[in-house]
Amino acid sequence: MAEIEHEERQQLLGKSGITLITGVLALATYWAWIFSIFSSTVVNPFGSGGVTGYLALLVIAAGSSALCMLVTALAPDRMEAFFRGTGGTVLLAALSPLGCLPALASHLGFEVSFVLALVPWVASTFVSSLIFLKTGAFFVWLKRVKLSRCIALSFLLAATFYMLSLLLSPVAGVLLVMVLPVVSCACTLVADRHMAVTQPADRGNRAAVDLRKENLRARMSELRHFAPLTLIFTVSFGVVSHMVLYLASAHGLVVVIALSILVSSIFAVVCSFVFRAHFEAERIRRLLLPLIAVALLPFPYLSPVLQVVFLSVAVFGFTCFDAIGWGDLADEVRDRGLKLFGYLSAASAINFAGIFVGWGIGYVLFAILGEQGYYTGFGIVSIVLVILLIINLVADGSGEGTGGVAKTAEFRDTWKERCSDVAQGRGLTKQEERVFTMLARGRSYKHISDELYISVHTVKTHVYHIYQKLGIHSQQELIDLVESEL
Repeated sequence: MAEIEHEERQQLLGKSGITLITGVLALATYWAWIFSIFSSTVVNPFGSGGVTGYLALLVIAAGSSALCMLVTALAPDRMEAFFRGTGGTVLLAALSPLGCLPALASHLGFEVSFVLALVPWVASTFVSSLIFLKTGAFFVWLKRVKLSRCIALSFLLAATFYMLSLLLSPVAGVLLVMVLPVVSCACTLVADRHMAVTQPADRGNRAAVDLRKENLRARMSELRHFAPLTLIFTVSFGVVSHMVLYLASAHGLVVVIALSILVSSIFAVVCSFVFRAHFEAERIRRLLLPLIAVALLPFPYLSPVLQVVFLSVAVFGFTCFDAIGWGDLADEVRDRGLKLFGYLSAASAINFAGIFVGWGIGYVLFAILGEQGYYTGFGIVSIVLVILLIINLVADGSGEGTGGVAKTAEFRDTWKERCSDVAQGRGLTKQEERVFTMLARGRSYKHISDELYISVHTVKTHVYHIYQKLGIHSQQELIDLVESEL
C-alpha cells in the first residue's frame, strides 16, 4: 500500500505532472464533445422544429462510430501506426469539427437539409472514435491507482464546458464545441510525448507476453466475459439518452441535462477525494446500478423536469460505467503487453454497437408508438433493462471457491513456493501468477478483484488464460493441481 501511495505522489508532483494534466484535459474535452450531442439547441442543424431529424442523425452517427471501431479492429497495426503519430493526430483534429458545420450554417441563417448534414456528421463521428482510442494510451500509463479521481475531474471539466456552450450565444456555443475535439487531440499529442515508455512494473519476472498474431475472431472471443454486461449498459445508455434528449428538446429543458450532469460530476469529485480508499472498478459498478435503477424506475410518475433530471443522472451513470470499462481494458493491455488499438478497438466495437442499437430502439419506439405511446414503451423497456442489469451483476458474484489449502505458516510457505513453481513452469505472467495463487487458496473472483484493484471482468479474463495454459477447466482442478505438487 505504501508503494501505491508513493506512486500516486510521484504522478501528482513529479515529472509526470504534465502527462497527468494534459491527459485529464484530453479526456475532459473529449467527453465534453460527447456531452454536446445533448445540446440540441446548439448543435442541432434543423432548429427547434427538427428534433426528430436530429435524433435520426444521432442514430446514424452511432452506427458510424461502431463501423470505425470495426475497421480499426480489422487493421489495428496500420491504424495505430498512422493515428498515433503527429500527422494522424493533426488529421483527426482537422476533421473532427466537421459535424458542427451544418449547425453553424443554420445559426448563421442558411437552410440545411438532412442529406447535407449527414455527410459531415458521419465523418466527424467516425474520427471521434479514433480520438477515443487515442486516449487509451493515457489510461494504460495512468494505471488503476488514480483512475477514479482522474475520471471524476475529467467529468467535472467536461460538464463545465458543456454548460458553457449552452450559456453562450448559439454561434459562440457551436464554435466552442468545434474547438473541443481539437483541444483533445492537442492534449493527447502532448501527453503521448511526455509519457514514459516503460514496460509493466513486473517486466523482469514476466514469463510470457502475448506476442502471437491474433485475428479479430480471437480478440473478440477474449471479450466474451466483457461483452454481455457492456451490451446491456450501452443499449440502455442509447435508449435512455434518446428519451432524455427528446424530452429536453420538447420541453425546452436542455440546460437541465447540463445542470444534472454538472451536479453529478461534482458529487463524484467530492467522493473520489474525500474517500481515500482505492475504489475498485467492480465496486463502483455496484454503486452505479442502484443509481441507474432509481433514475429509471420512477419515470412514469415524474413531471417532465424531474424526468429529465433523473434520466440525466442515469446517463451520467452509464458514462461512468463506460469510462471504468475503458480502464479495465487498459489494465489488460498493460498487464499482458497487448497492442493498444488491436485490443481496444474490438472491445469498443461492442460498445458502440450497443449504443447504436439503443439509439435505434428509441427511434423505432417513437416512430411506431408516437409521442404518447413512446412514454409507455420507454417505461416498459426501462424496467426490462434494470432487471437484466440486476441479473447480470448478481451473476458476477459467482466464482466462489470451496476452500483453500494453506493452513499453517510452514505449510503456507511450501504451498506458495509450489504455486510459484507451477505458475512459472506454465508460462503465467506475474499478474496471472497472483490470480493463480489466490485461486489456489479458494478465493472468489470478488475477493481477488478487491485485493488486486482490478475488476471482476479482468479477473475472469486472467482465469480464462490461466485455465488455458494449465489445461484445466475449474478452480477445483487448479487446487488439486497445487495439492498434487505438495
